Amino acid sequence: MKKFTILLLVLSGLLIAVFFLALIQGAADIPFATIKAAFFAFDAENQTHQVIRNIRLPRVCASFIVGSSFAVTGAIMQGVTKNPLADSGLLGINSGAAVGLALAFIVFPSLQPNQAALFSFLGAFLATAFLFLLTKYSRIGMTPTGLILAGVALSSFFSAISQVLSLQFDLNQDLAFWFIGGAANVTWAQLRVISPIYFVAFCIVLGLGKSLNLLAMGDELAISLGKHPERIRLLSLTVVVMLAGMAVSVVGPVGFVGLIVPHVIRGIIGKNYQMILPLSLIAGGILVILADWVGRIIRPPFETPFGIIMALIGVPFLLVKIRREQL
Repeated sequence: MKKFTILLLVLSGLLIAVFFLALIQGAADIPFATIKAAFFAFDAENQTHQVIRNIRLPRVCASFIVGSSFAVTGAIMQGVTKNPLADSGLLGINSGAAVGLALAFIVFPSLQPNQAALFSFLGAFLATAFLFLLTKYSRIGMTPTGLILAGVALSSFFSAISQVLSLQFDLNQDLAFWFIGGAANVTWAQLRVISPIYFVAFCIVLGLGKSLNLLAMGDELAISLGKHPERIRLLSLTVVVMLAGMAVSVVGPVGFVGLIVPHVIRGIIGKNYQMILPLSLIAGGILVILADWVGRIIRPPFETPFGIIMALIGVPFLLVKIRREQL
């Protein structure tokens, strides 16, 4: 418990530091005094204040929300499946949400944030259902290898559908930004739509840790303690669909956050999900804020979407992890 408290305090302090770093540095650096003035003495005529309040601040907030969402979905899926390689991106759930987003652009040419979120939820739900049906009724089963193979297949399948829809309905310009993953165009309107969903899911997540610990010890023990494993899985997957669908509707199908963060946290704190979930939430937000910040500063005034940064980090991490798991 002492280690958990120390790590929680360290991550919270790091989050505050990274939050202000991302506000201060970018294509043009902004002094901290100007940041303070934009918060407490906002001047609508001041262009720098407008940049801080309406571009950088929603961007940093969105980066934290989607980073924490992807990290928590990865931790939950690893707990439910007992698979250290489970992740909403790697298992095709993010790609399913992206298909839903493509359909939303077809149905609603002038897409609104609430419509994007709804269709992303539906796509994430269908992808999750396909994944578990495919592994449950096949020879490979829900083993680490089986889930990865099924996830890669589903991810490729949904990505192909997205590409077909994009070509058929001329959506290349609309979908290009989402497919590579970036927070540059996030607005307060989008945050107003996703924030209630995020906080509802956040409240559920805080109560899931003990249930995931019971699942890790086996269904028989959970049943003997008066719990219902299937209900726990259903609630867990509902949270995964909510968070993954919401995050993809904002920044696209970014991968590897949910693979890297829970793995690192588990290596430090152990296998107690009552500790893993809150720490993953904070650490995932920090990681994506940093990735977005790096994407802004490596070649200004141009930007590199943080989805690319995460792929550059995540692919080597996955290869090392697979080697250690001896799959």
